[in-house]
Amino acid sequence: MDFAQYLVRLEAIYNEHDVPWSTQAGASESVLAAAERKLGFALDPGLRAAWRSGDGSADEVSLFVRPDFLTSYEFLPLEAALAAREGMRKRAKQYAGYADPQPRDPRIQAGWFHEGWLPFASFGGASLLLIQDYAPAPGGEVGQIIAYVHDPDEIAYVATDFADLLTRSLRDIQADPEEFLQLF
Repeated sequence: MDFAQYLVRLEAIYNEHDVPWSTQAGASESVLAAAERKLGFALDPGLRAAWRSGDGSADEVSLFVRPDFLTSYEFLPLEAALAAREGMRKRAKQYAGYADPQPRDPRIQAGWFHEGWLPFASFGGASLLLIQDYAPAPGGEVGQIIAYVHDPDEIAYVATDFADLLTRSLRDIQADPEEFLQLF
């Protein structure tokens, strides 16, 4: 599933429940190219197309869930995604030698931060992040989606790629739209 298809289906869910929603105007090609130069790697085509379509969700509008968890995540504007990554990078020194409380999925590198991790969705002021992994462990795939969970800190495997996240996120949203939309 691509982001445009995902948004059409998500819009139907928001409309069915009379909940307003929107995304920001898309990021320009020059902004995306500048981000890629700063990162030192090309963005995954699916995530790149998402930012080209809408540079983040409007304030307090959720666009994703972590599959099998109904916590809703806002789509970060590209600038905020880069800032979240920089914040993780700066804090990483405090977590030297970090070990997960539970064994980590072997597709994810050990440690608290890697230069190839790019957050793109957030909940609770970055206490929960969805991250695209451009530096997987052996057996992992470039572009896989992982999650950072704060307190207790955990890095967990989520999806094989951005398209898989969209498919699985939509499935879970359709199964319980009231929870996703926080209609309680």
